[in-house]
Amino acid sequence: MSKPERDPELGLCLAGGGGRGLLHVGLFQAMEELGIRPGIIAGTSSGALLGALYSSGKSAEEIRASLDGFKWTDIIAPSLLRRRGILSTIRMQAFYRRQLGNINIEDLPIRMKIAATNLLDGKVVRFTTGSLPKCLAASTAVPGIFEPVRIDGGVFYDSGGIYNLPLELFAGEGVKRIIAGNTIGRYGLMKNVNSVQDTLNQAYLIRTMHLTAMRTGPMGWPGKNDEELILIDYRTGGANPANISDCAGMIEATRKQALGILKQAF
Repeated sequence: MSKPERDPELGLCLAGGGGRGLLHVGLFQAMEELGIRPGIIAGTSSGALLGALYSSGKSAEEIRASLDGFKWTDIIAPSLLRRRGILSTIRMQAFYRRQLGNINIEDLPIRMKIAATNLLDGKVVRFTTGSLPKCLAASTAVPGIFEPVRIDGGVFYDSGGIYNLPLELFAGEGVKRIIAGNTIGRYGLMKNVNSVQDTLNQAYLIRTMHLTAMRTGPMGWPGKNDEELILIDYRTGGANPANISDCAGMIEATRKQALGILKQAF
């Protein structure tokens, strides 16, 4: 079947959240069922990866198949220097090249913006050109865990802790509506907190949840040009974002949730 035409006035914003990024596949499935295709995509961390896979032309099922069996060890490699992180992004970038090819962001069929934070000045940047695997690594380099990535004089890492739902990246794009898949919203906290790592993960989720709520506002995203925000706070079932199998198991529930919201909006 031919794909629907891209809507230049529709943006798709994809939040990060570790393994919860897999829930975006459910959103993609719902969009395909309704014939919805955005003209521009913005994402951070795992949302940037899933957005790049979608932007490359893969279907929801192809994306799910390509990530089936993913393990954290697929992207983990120890750093020899360990100056700014204990893990290198070399294996991570190789994984992204296998999934997407050694291409530039500007070569993607659907326009893409990738959010990352510059360690040197604290500014959040939007990558729209340059090596896709390298920029994705910059966006997914969790601070303190992975070494930040050097790009054009900057040193970049995951901006999910600040702009986990990077709506600001649509400024000046002329979009009238934004579909936002939020992995760490009002349903985003874990059910079980039983270890030091769980405590750190939950603290990150709490902080991110509140920051995102403050930025979207009690009345919804005000936008730069009064864009309509179609916000989908995924029902994560209390899953730990580090647990890939649990997150993958919620894709169908996310599809149904997104389908209900999108049917009303479109």
